Amino acid sequence: MSERAKGAAKTKAAAAEKAPATAKAPSAIQPDGPEQADRAELILDRLESHDGWHSGQELSRALGVSRAAIAKRVAVLRDLGHAIDSAPRRGYKLLAKADPLSRELVEEHLTTRFIGRTDWLILAETGSTNSVAAELAAKGAPEGAIVAAERQTLGRGRKADNWFSAPRALQFSILLRPKLPAGDLDWLTPAGVLSLAEAISLATSARPLAKKPNDVLIGKRKVGGILSEAGLRGGAPDWAVLGIGCNVNALAGDFPLELRGIATSLLMETQTPASRAKLLALTLNQVEFWYEKLLSGDLESLKNKWGPQNA
Repeated sequence: MSERAKGAAKTKAAAAEKAPATAKAPSAIQPDGPEQADRAELILDRLESHDGWHSGQELSRALGVSRAAIAKRVAVLRDLGHAIDSAPRRGYKLLAKADPLSRELVEEHLTTRFIGRTDWLILAETGSTNSVAAELAAKGAPEGAIVAAERQTLGRGRKADNWFSAPRALQFSILLRPKLPAGDLDWLTPAGVLSLAEAISLATSARPLAKKPNDVLIGKRKVGGILSEAGLRGGAPDWAVLGIGCNVNALAGDFPLELRGIATSLLMETQTPASRAKLLALTLNQVEFWYEKLLSGDLESLKNKWGPQNA
């Protein structure tokens, strides 16, 4: 470096030392960090503190994070199963807290002798609970075993129709080993439809309608559906799987646009969250009641309940 360049460098250094340090203005909202990882729970606490709407600005000021960070954490809460509505210029509103499924919670309301009293498998996600239950049947799983899932990616309806797996829904399959004539297996689906409709009536203020061939409606909108499948051995039933799905605490915005006019949920109809564990237990209770009618040869009771409108 030349003497002239060295002198210029020294001058710049000296000027820098004499220049006052420029302090950055403190930001009202600090960037996210590890210490803020629990802010999602704090948002949930505030949403629970009173019914009604909480603006994004209110939550942002209270928790010291940006409104974008609030939206991000609300998305996390939704992924955890909390039903949180949102609207422009209104903010966020908690409609239903996460409602986890467990065998212990279901058994608090279970009165069955054998359905739900053997094996349980509760999955975060699966293609189809019916497919899983059929695999378990082939491996010798006992009658009354239950397979439930938070989400189905390949849920099926009649005639291979797709079943949309709404958030916070109830979707499960019951493994049965019916000692019935093959022709009577067709009555498992009506038994399942009636059982779900009766359970909804017991658990909520909704007034469901059991509708042929495999639907449960509230008004003219579908809230639940049934799919039964069976495996034969030597021409006689070896196993049957009764798959039941019900939209419990879904919001209107959870459904695809093409379903919003024809699908509904218990929360949408009653404006009150329903316990999935309790609804599952009540459904299992009713399924066993009607299944035992079938096994005892009392098909007439099921036909009478199914009614002439579904004949």
